[in-house]
Amino acid sequence: MSAFRIEVRRTVAPWVPVAMLAVSLGLLLSRGPWNYDSGAWNATWLTAVRWSRYLLVLLWPIIVGAAAIQGMRDVRAGVGELFSSTPRPAGQRARTLGLALGLTAVAGYLVLVAAGVGQVVAKGGLFTTAWMMQLVLGVLSVLAGVALGLGLGRLLPYPITAPVLAVLALAGGLFAQVSGTNRAAPNAVVLLGIGQVQPRGPFDQPRTAVEIGQLSWVLGLAAAGILLLLASSARTKVLALLPVAAGLAVALPLFPATPEDNYAPDKTAAALVCDGPVCVTRLHEDWLSTVAGPGKEALRRLEKLPQHPTRVEESAEPYRTTRVGPRDPSRLLIQQDDYALRDKSGPGLTMAMLSGAGTLPCHALSYGGEKNDREDAARWVMAQWLLGSYTPPSSQRQPPLRPRTDSAWAALKAAPEAEQTIRIAAARQAELTCTGDPLKILLEGAR
Repeated sequence: MSAFRIEVRRTVAPWVPVAMLAVSLGLLLSRGPWNYDSGAWNATWLTAVRWSRYLLVLLWPIIVGAAAIQGMRDVRAGVGELFSSTPRPAGQRARTLGLALGLTAVAGYLVLVAAGVGQVVAKGGLFTTAWMMQLVLGVLSVLAGVALGLGLGRLLPYPITAPVLAVLALAGGLFAQVSGTNRAAPNAVVLLGIGQVQPRGPFDQPRTAVEIGQLSWVLGLAAAGILLLLASSARTKVLALLPVAAGLAVALPLFPATPEDNYAPDKTAAALVCDGPVCVTRLHEDWLSTVAGPGKEALRRLEKLPQHPTRVEESAEPYRTTRVGPRDPSRLLIQQDDYALRDKSGPGLTMAMLSGAGTLPCHALSYGGEKNDREDAARWVMAQWLLGSYTPPSSQRQPPLRPRTDSAWAALKAAPEAEQTIRIAAARQAELTCTGDPLKILLEGAR
């Protein structure tokens, strides 16, 4: 225990968690992607842990670099030969140093996680077990960084080693995260990144196969670092590559081919809680009282259409997911993070639900453009027709939709009532299947 205290006091160990928390909490408390909607850092247990893993892309370089500095300590100080002549085993000295760095780094990481989880608990957030494996992976990633940094520092005791390792760790992590967003690299390469790819929503739980694959990879890195730290011969150093190869051999076959298959809904959080035909997820159960009345009114107005929806359900898909059509015509899907529903209640919420005759938009992640503007105009007119009167959209929108909505409304109302119903139903079908031009259907009819 005295040796452990000495290692803590005379190494960079106490400063590693300080640097980790300064970087991570400094970012998390600022405006960033982790502060939005129901997938925010402090919204659920799962998002608190996943955003902490996401920030390992910045924390891992600190951990690896600091560990490398300590790993080269004996050689740089010229005491390697002296220590080798003492009866105390080299493994015992390495274990004490690794324990000091590992425990302090893990403590810093757990404080970061606790800062998010504490806010979730204070707000009465829903508890599920989906976060547990993510926490284990985060802690093991920290320990793998310590082991790898110590081992490589001992193997390459040069002044440039620590900064180069930190830069490589940062570059590799950023490459994996960016590639996970724009699909510039295979999915397996993305999943090998230490930092979690940006969480898309509160319901996305990484699949078991993904977690097992990442666990194997991280354990392989940790074992390689330990072997390098304890190696006393060139042969042992070469053998350190075997755990890395074994981790890859287990992980790569388990990783899905496409990013869409990386996640499954958290069944506990996504379970439905209903008031008659209107349902929201258990995670957002407090939203039900707001949604129930407007949802029932929206269903009543949609009854004039053939194949009208009979239920309102909150979708567990991430907001503005890239998955589009075809959709189930019997369900009117809503999303709490949809800006069109945000802070709305009563008649305003009913109108928002009637947009597109009770369908989600098809333009997914793209913003702006002629096609999107035409779709938005059609969706507005469809809602106005169901409400029974026309109110033009806000003139503050850029580009303004009113020229398109005015002409579509005039053309629609000029047709016989039966034809109006046919056009609205056809435009709704176009939105359900994400095919065709709903604005053209409202202007000219279904052909």
